[in-house]
Amino acid sequence: MNKDNKHSFDLITPADDIDYDPLASSKDIEVNITKIKGRKKPVIDYKAVSRDFIKIDRSVLDVVVPFLMNKYSSGTSVLYIMLYRLSYGFRKNNLNINDEELARRTGIKKRTLFKYRDELIECDLIHYERGYKTTKKPCYTILLPEQSEAFKNILHKNTNILHKNVKSSESNNTIYKFIDNNTKDIETLVREFYTKIGKTEYHLTRKVLADGIKVIQSLLTEDYRLEDINNCIDYTLNKRKDIYSISYLNYTIGEYLVEKENEINRKKVEAEETKKEKIRLKKLSLEKHLETLFSELPNDIQNTIKLEAEELANEYITANDIKFGERFIIADYLNKLIEVKFSKVVEKW
Repeated sequence: MNKDNKHSFDLITPADDIDYDPLASSKDIEVNITKIKGRKKPVIDYKAVSRDFIKIDRSVLDVVVPFLMNKYSSGTSVLYIMLYRLSYGFRKNNLNINDEELARRTGIKKRTLFKYRDELIECDLIHYERGYKTTKKPCYTILLPEQSEAFKNILHKNTNILHKNVKSSESNNTIYKFIDNNTKDIETLVREFYTKIGKTEYHLTRKVLADGIKVIQSLLTEDYRLEDINNCIDYTLNKRKDIYSISYLNYTIGEYLVEKENEINRKKVEAEETKKEKIRLKKLSLEKHLETLFSELPNDIQNTIKLEAEELANEYITANDIKFGERFIIADYLNKLIEVKFSKVVEKW
């Protein structure tokens, strides 16, 4: 290009000298990240994916991937996801691709590719037809989890049991509505409690907040009034100075209600609250034990149960126009499902 011509433009940039290969190995790509000093990192805004994306059945990520990782290896999962992307990403369920190209797309060595392919065939996640060197490429047919004979059983193992055994009672419907209408008040109550004991917003983790909200919601399901729970917090903090968790309300809510009653009703209320506390603590102990048993299940089974709980909760939420109480309802259905899964443990508890 003639640089003396004032009407010409030199559009060559430093990037033009780089030989870029989008499928190059990560070992060949250098990434220099400037470390950010200080404890606080900049906020990353959510960005909606509006182009260059594919629809993916959530059971692929929640059930199939953990199962393949547990039974076989991460490479088996990578191969299935890539085959899914190259087929369903183009609105079809099959593709023709040779081993060299597939190895390049996945980063899996060709000799290992055969092993992973056989494992996917064993799980009935793909059908494979061999090709011919020059005339025909190998053909892969990719099955969705619900089409696979192996995963069909895993996905629907608990469904019938759950629908038969888990139903929402009228009392549940009432409390779900109340929690939905008071979700913000419940969260504020928990935040104020931790502020009063000296925990700043910085130290209030998501887990601590979620556990605190669960405590309040559980008390509400036992027909305690939100006003009484709020007053019980002040009563508890005035009585003891070494409180570190809002879960202590499980022990003091009964004491508070007895204390506020007059002499005539005090004994009656005390007897009722003692009985309720025993039931509550037994229930909490059972929940903790069931959570441990649930955590010991393979990841794919855990995710299958979670998916079923979400589906049932979403059906209820849609039918009853729930806006804010989604987490509580999903957790409640999940607890019921776990109780069904470990029904023998529940019976003996």
